Order: sequence, then C-alpha cells, then structure tokens
Amino acid sequence: MRNRSGEQRHHWDMLLAMEQEEDYFLERWSVRMEQAGYLEHTTAKRADCLLALADFLAPMRLHRDMGLPNPDFPWLIRHEGEWGRPQIESARRHRMRGITADMYLGCFKTFIHSLVDVLEKMEGSFESKVQARRHVKLYGDALEVLFVRDWTRILPDLAAQKLDEANRLLTLEKCRYENILDSSSELILVVDGNGRVIQANRTVLAVLDRADVIGAPVWDVLAVEGQSMEDMLKYYPVGMSCELSPFDEAVVYRMQINSIGSVSMASDEYMVMLTNITAQAVQRETLERVVSERTEALRREKEQLEEMNITLRNVLQSIDREREQLLGEVSAKVNNLVLPALERIENEEDGAIRKGYLTVAKDQLARLAPGSGGSDPLLLKLTHMETRVAQFIQAGHPSKEIAESLNISVETVQTHRKNIRRKLGLHGKSVGLYAHLKTLGLTA
Repeated sequence: MRNRSGEQRHHWDMLLAMEQEEDYFLERWSVRMEQAGYLEHTTAKRADCLLALADFLAPMRLHRDMGLPNPDFPWLIRHEGEWGRPQIESARRHRMRGITADMYLGCFKTFIHSLVDVLEKMEGSFESKVQARRHVKLYGDALEVLFVRDWTRILPDLAAQKLDEANRLLTLEKCRYENILDSSSELILVVDGNGRVIQANRTVLAVLDRADVIGAPVWDVLAVEGQSMEDMLKYYPVGMSCELSPFDEAVVYRMQINSIGSVSMASDEYMVMLTNITAQAVQRETLERVVSERTEALRREKEQLEEMNITLRNVLQSIDREREQLLGEVSAKVNNLVLPALERIENEEDGAIRKGYLTVAKDQLARLAPGSGGSDPLLLKLTHMETRVAQFIQAGHPSKEIAESLNISVETVQTHRKNIRRKLGLHGKSVGLYAHLKTLGLTA
C-alpha cells in the first residue's frame, strides 16, 4: 500500500508539473496538429494554447484539493458545472466562429496526444506515467462528451443570433485593423514563408506607386540582398533593425522583420515594417559633421600647442645655454682678471702700482655685467719691473733717469720699453709709449 500511495503522489506531481514544460508542449501540439492537417486552418496564438493547458489542468488540481483525486467517468459527466464550464465555453466560442464539430474534436484529440507526449518525456516510473496518462484520457473523454452534449442541446438555439453577431464583430475587427494599418505612416508588408508579398498597407502602395507589389518577392520590392526568405533573414535577422534606402537615396528607412509565427502557431508569415527616419538621419549626419569639424579643430589646436611647447622648450634650452655661457664668461673673468689683480694688489708694496691694479679690478668688476664691452686690461700683462718702468715713462722721465732710479742699465730700460710696447699692442705703431700710458691712468 505504501508503494501504491507513493506512486499515486508521484503521478500527481507529474500532472501538475506539465505547465513547466510549456515549450515542449507547444512543439508537440504543433506537430500533432500538422500531422492531422489542422495546423494550417487554426489561428491559435501561443497565449491561447498555454491558457488551454492551464484550464485543462485546473480541474485536476481542484479535485485533488477537494479530496477527490480519482473521480470516475460518470461522476465527471454528472458534475459538469463544477469543473468543465471553462472548457465548454471555449468550445462554444470556437463553434460560433464557424469551426466544425469534427475539426474541433480532432484538434482537441491532438491536444490530448500532445499532453501524453509531454508525460512520456518527463522523468517518472512506468507506473506513474501509466496513471498520469489514465487521468489525462479520463478528463479528455469526459470533456468530449460534454462538448457534444452542449452543442446538441444548447448550440442550435444560439447559433442563428450568435453567428450573425460573430460575423459582424469579425468584420468590424477586420476593418478596424485594416484601417489601423492603412492610417500608419510606416510601410508595412506581410510576406509568406516563401518571401512573397501577400498584403501591403496603403502607405506602401502610395510610396511605390506600383500595382505589382502583391505576389512579388519582398527582396525585389525592397531591392535588398537575398534570393529566398531564408537567405534574406541571414542579412536581416528577425527583430534586428537596419537602415536602408530602397526607393530613393535621399530617403532613409529603418527596417525590421518580425515573425508572425511567434504570435500565431499556424502562421509561417513575416511582417516587414519600414519607418521613415530621413529627418533623424539628416540630423545625425549634421551632428556627426559638427563633431568631426570640432574634432579636427581640436586636433589642429593640439598640434599648435605641441609646436608651441616645442618652441618653448627650445627657448628654455637656449636660455639655459646662454646662462651657462654667461656663468662661464663671468667665471673666466673673475679667475683670469679680477683674482690676479687682487692678488697683485695684495703682494704689491708700491702704493701707485697697487692703485693701478685696483683700478683694473674695479673696471673688470664693472664689466662682469652682461653686455659690458671692453678688452682685457693690458696692465696685468706687465711684470713688476715693467710696471715700474711704465710709471716712470708716464711721469715723463727719460731712460737714463729711469736707469739711475731703478739701479739698472740703460739697455735694460730699453728692453723693458720694447716689452711694454709689445704687451700693450703698440709694436709697429707710431703711437708714443708716453702718450699711451697717460690714457691708462697709471700714476707714479
């Protein structure tokens, strides 16, 4: 008993879990309908099919919750109002729309067979699957009886008035949707599975001004790639948007292909919608041009800044070189001119000579400033004795007096005079040594 009870619970789990297998259920029902020849005549939508599955399983769940997990066939027939009303109403609506009794019952049989296919796919023991199939067929058989009884008892009384009303509503709905399509500014074409245009709204005919659109291959009408619907969908996949100009290069459309089969199980058709986006395309091109121009301007500005940076770096490098050169010149003047003059001042006992060296030092310090001219002081080129001789010459003493004063020979004085002229740059010139020494400010 425990095993049978466990199996019973398990087959109920399988029955109530069938709603989770909705994709496989839809696949198998489509196959069963096609095999029976009903698929091409149905307009059932995916949502309608899933609703039928939920309505069929709802009574099973209800009876289990009520404590009637295993109702028999007579009980189901006697208590139709307690469980079968949604299915009976659905069958009645189909009959009112012109579906024949044999077609509706045949479609219902394919529905039951598809449920059995789902049960076979699900995991479970053999005994569980047997009991689950028994429940499906039990409820299915009971519903078939209820359908036929409703049609024979009630339907004839409603047929006359309902049929006229249904036809009128269908006509109104058809006109309504045709008006919606024709009033749309989008170009809408409906093509069959082979890619032939079977319907087009008024906008298409107005734009193309062609009477041969209906029946023509959609790839020829739109002048796009492809020689078959399968080939075309490789270039323009379902649900993907693309831009093209099929009729006039100046007019841009956004095209999208949608499968009607995703809504209706029986349809292999496609809806091709083209939306005029010329204004947006022109605006986008304008924005792209503005962005391109601004990008180019920024690029040129960047190049100018880079050139300015290069120039600035060159200027700074030149300044650094000039500064180094100036420091070198100042250092050379200090080392070669100022420091020797100071050293001679420090070591010279004669006040007049020290005064001359001091004049040289002041003059060279003044010349250390950038841009100062002047040549090197020639006085620093003279030896101590030559400087003494130059002082006597500047004071107007002849060579004999100088020799006597310095206790040297007249020939030595003459030799010193020659060296002084040479060091002062007077060799070969007619300038007198006395006059030249006067200009140097050297005093005895």
